[in-house]
Amino acid sequence: MQANPDMARRAAWDAYWAAGTLHSCVGSFAANYTGAIGGFWAGVFAPLAPGQAVLDLATGNGALPLMVSQQFSGRAGPTVTAVDLAQVSPGWYRADEHPGVSFHSGVAMEQLPFADASYDLVVSQYGFEYATREPALAECLRVLKPAGELAMVLHHADSVLARVGRSEMAHHAFLDAPGGLLAAARAVLPWFARARAGADLRTVPAALAAREHYNAAIRSLAAEIASRPAPDLLREARDAIHQLLASVGTDPAPAMARLEGYAAALSAAALRSAEMVEHALDAGQAAGLVERLRGLRPGARVSCEPLAQKEGILGWALRLQPPG
Repeated sequence: MQANPDMARRAAWDAYWAAGTLHSCVGSFAANYTGAIGGFWAGVFAPLAPGQAVLDLATGNGALPLMVSQQFSGRAGPTVTAVDLAQVSPGWYRADEHPGVSFHSGVAMEQLPFADASYDLVVSQYGFEYATREPALAECLRVLKPAGELAMVLHHADSVLARVGRSEMAHHAFLDAPGGLLAAARAVLPWFARARAGADLRTVPAALAAREHYNAAIRSLAAEIASRPAPDLLREARDAIHQLLASVGTDPAPAMARLEGYAAALSAAALRSAEMVEHALDAGQAAGLVERLRGLRPGARVSCEPLAQKEGILGWALRLQPPG
């Protein structure tokens, strides 16, 4: 375990984006950018014109720059500067094919390395809420032109995504408990290897105890799956561990390394879920953000409304637009 929580967080997101994921809520909605979220961004991006400048904060693997690029496919469009604190390298991005788009890793929203009033539009998708709010908000408005626009989709404390996040945190805690599936798999895996090597373990007390530990964990997991409304992560973990144990050879080391890698991936996913739940805005916080923006940009039109579709609330849709 890393001693510094910020280092653990950054490592978790570095690994996540390195896997090629386009956005931060993979698996939640297959049409993440064609439903209500896509409609919101289509409205924000529609007025963009060549020569304008867009800044995307906490870009991840560049879903919003990709949308802008597709809107202007084959013709000149605005420049898009995309930044993230994590290391990002979008698989879709080619500098020669997307000349107006640039990505910058290791950039904190609280200290943007850009000139005052240099952007016509500042955007963020499920990213701004992770920053320290006051300095990040000040930086957003510092780099935004006086007649510029700010548009963000923010995590909502009562959203479907937040509910999924809370559920997955509980699932991870269940799997990682002392008597849970991960501990049971660690205990039984070396005995699998000895059995593959030809050892007769039928009268070895430690082997029998490890097997019973594992069987008990599987029975407990089955009961947990049956009791949960959305047990996808638990099912996936059960199947992954089954497959891993089935692949054990006479040397337990390779399979144990894969098991620990899987456990680390689950832990990183739990960290990301915990962060999302912690930083999701409730109605009072959303209202406070609106009031703060109105105070910083007197006369600007500011709104923050729930963004929803048939599955439920997806987030807050925040916009700051110039007067009139």
